[in-house]
Amino acid sequence: MLLISIKKILNMKILKNNFRLFFVLFFSLNPSLLKSQQIISKIHFNSGIRVTSNFKSIHDNLPFWLHINKNGSVDKNSANINKYISLDVNLYSNDFLHINVQSKFINRIANTNSTHIEIGSIEFNSHNFAIIAGRFYDPLTIKESHLSIGSFMYSNNALPIPKIAIKTNDYVSIPRTNDVVRFNGLFAHGWFNNNRWIQNVYLHQKFFFLNIKYKFIDAKAGIIHNVQWGGYKDSYILPNDIRTYFEVITAKSSSSKNAPPGEDTNVVGNSVGAYDFNLGLSFNTLDLNIYRIFYLEDKVSTRFRSPWDGSWGVIIKPNNISSINNIIWEHINTKKMDSFDWEPRGTANYYNHGVYQTGWTYKSRVIGNPLILTNSSISLPIYNNIIIGHHMGLDGELRDDIYYKFLYTYSRNYGIISDQIIGPRPRSECPPIENTICAELRPLSQLKKINHSIFSSLKIQSKYDRFNYGFSLSTDIGNLYNRVIGISIFLNYKISYTKVSKQS
Repeated sequence: MLLISIKKILNMKILKNNFRLFFVLFFSLNPSLLKSQQIISKIHFNSGIRVTSNFKSIHDNLPFWLHINKNGSVDKNSANINKYISLDVNLYSNDFLHINVQSKFINRIANTNSTHIEIGSIEFNSHNFAIIAGRFYDPLTIKESHLSIGSFMYSNNALPIPKIAIKTNDYVSIPRTNDVVRFNGLFAHGWFNNNRWIQNVYLHQKFFFLNIKYKFIDAKAGIIHNVQWGGYKDSYILPNDIRTYFEVITAKSSSSKNAPPGEDTNVVGNSVGAYDFNLGLSFNTLDLNIYRIFYLEDKVSTRFRSPWDGSWGVIIKPNNISSINNIIWEHINTKKMDSFDWEPRGTANYYNHGVYQTGWTYKSRVIGNPLILTNSSISLPIYNNIIIGHHMGLDGELRDDIYYKFLYTYSRNYGIISDQIIGPRPRSECPPIENTICAELRPLSQLKKINHSIFSSLKIQSKYDRFNYGFSLSTDIGNLYNRVIGISIFLNYKISYTKVSKQS
């Protein structure tokens, strides 16, 4: 799978020449890369098994927290037996260059059996920058707290999308700022699978963050931009040339005569983006992290048409409480979606799209926040994207070798825009604004479904350090899902090996 992804990367017309040129410059401008006298190779091997089931029946759906944010490896429709083997290999390492290969192989026995590669990537690291290709955990998910319900752009809910990326390694200091001002960025190109409404869709992804870190203040602000673009439907081929690619990068409207309706006045493709702000404060007794994500799907939302849409969060890390490592609270809101007050809620129809009808999903799972729900249909799969949610989490150590985690998620769910519409109203009864919806509406209170999802787990580290094992319990209570109680039992094993050799 990794070799196939790399072959696709090298053969793509748009990126082929630039990618090869980057490699030539990368190594030719650093002739000392291969001159270090010591090479360090490391191998980390992990394997494990996890058994997950509903208490009622092995053929019933799993609770929410037992199948979400598992990188698409757990089938939510039945009991699962998941086995995995992973390798993290540092093939080459000296003072200037590090070459790493990662892989994770999954075998799942469930209602839908699967044998697939969750991770398969190669990464070239030099100082503050890296090139990585294949399937890998997205840097946006790495930025999240492990207690988070998931970002609006990328969470761990779906299988990683294969792509090639040029990125910074964490935050890089800007010269002459005494390490006070730093930046972090990524530029990537990816490929969606073909089992979609539009086939052979490309992914464009980039983000850029600035960071000011001084004494007890650590402030970050950034912009994130993802676009689904290109592809074909039957004999209709969407614009995918180099000019369209630069229009995607710059978020401009399409200049192609073959562009679908709307792209000539709005932007190319299906955009999923955000303004992201984060403030960290360090005190003697605790570290505090406050963040706010303004979710964006079109040009209107970039002008704060829906200022309350997105997420808020607070993470507290106590320094003097040995039994608590992290406390988190998150608030999720998608109720406005660029709607005027007299329109139905949800007019932007987050994660759905008129052209790219499979939407912001991959392998039938939402790529972003898993509170937005999808089914397995190919056309317009998002059936619940108007939500108000609160999420809380807590983790820590009961003693040196016993770790716990507790999560609680509350949500009010209102379906999608079409659920509110009873029928059309005369246009004269609504303000004369183009491209708005004039309809008789069903009250949101009639659509509201409340849900509570609870999760708790224990992990025990063996005295031999190579083993850990434990279990998780989870339940859903409310009228969004049927009442469900489930359990997950797991066992993990790891080995590390290091080899140091000399090079003349």
